[in-house]
Amino acid sequence: MVSIPTFSQQKSEKEILGYSCGYSGEPTSVIIKFGGLLYDKKYKSIKALLYSKIPVENFLAVVISKKLADKKNITLTKSEMERIDELYKSAEKVPICGGCTYYKEIELKELLNSKKEVNGVTSYFFD
Repeated sequence: MVSIPTFSQQKSEKEILGYSCGYSGEPTSVIIKFGGLLYDKKYKSIKALLYSKIPVENFLAVVISKKLADKKNITLTKSEMERIDELYKSAEKVPICGGCTYYKEIELKELLNSKKEVNGVTSYFFD
């Protein structure tokens, strides 16, 4: 029997954005991590991830921090707002998965400026 591995079956060193990946349709570890931080109301930890070296963490930290600020759960400092502005211009690649076979890398600035992607995060975590 020949086995042809697809991306979702392989371990990756990169953190991947995905709400329903692989055969099991489970969220990726970074989605679970942010869900836990929100559940535990560790908002400072979420804001700290604005400075992460992992682009997917930057993406989620920006979207979630802005939503929390809109809801008046947190206040963003001037330096955090400047960092968010920097991230909106970032060409760093964010890996995205969906299902068993979908995998794509998209620039952080493209994700942050995509209403569809931003709405996906807010509806997943806040609805």
